[in-house]
Amino acid sequence: MTGEKRKQAIVRAALPLFARQGFAETTTKDLARAAGVSEPLLYKHFPSKEALYLEIQNFCCKTTDPAVKKLTELEPSTSTLVHLVYYLMRALVLERPLGPIEWETRHRLMAKSFLEDGGFARLIYKNRFDAFCSHIEDCLDAAVRCGDAVKTPLARGNRARFGYHVGAWIALVHLPKKAALEYKVSRQDLLHQAIWFALRGMGLTDKALATHYNPKALALSFGDN
Repeated sequence: MTGEKRKQAIVRAALPLFARQGFAETTTKDLARAAGVSEPLLYKHFPSKEALYLEIQNFCCKTTDPAVKKLTELEPSTSTLVHLVYYLMRALVLERPLGPIEWETRHRLMAKSFLEDGGFARLIYKNRFDAFCSHIEDCLDAAVRCGDAVKTPLARGNRARFGYHVGAWIALVHLPKKAALEYKVSRQDLLHQAIWFALRGMGLTDKALATHYNPKALALSFGDN
């Protein structure tokens, strides 16, 4: 195995370990054992646990679904808003699309970060969410201008963030093998209810929802049928 491939293998082995134990509780001995290497070899690639954790943070920020680029290039509109919120909630509630990092691992890394210094979460929000959030806000402004949404007392940026929090909490509730809270609907229905709730909370009118939010059409366009 080349040095670069060995380095990537160590990162992939360390991801679930940091996700379940957190940075503080994970030792270099744990990391070496998970990666199937000796501690001296681990130090050869990463001089410290902090260096490995930083590489994991960078790795998590590198992988981007091509669909995100397409969505954020769409002109701000009510229709674009619905597609953006669908994509966001789909990722959090249905854990789609699949990628190089399992969604459970992503969610656990975030949760552990909240319980520690929050550094990983801040990096993810800055590098992965801020641009997405900004485009949602641009779409909301466009929706207000054309009468599809009402003005709200929420600060710009918080409309998107609060919507995200709905999906993020649903994801956390489902981290245990047995969900901590029973919503009493299928996961697909839960997705649609969370999207409706988020869009309504962001200010979309009933008429705009009826016109632009078609769960079956959205599922089809994202390959969920």
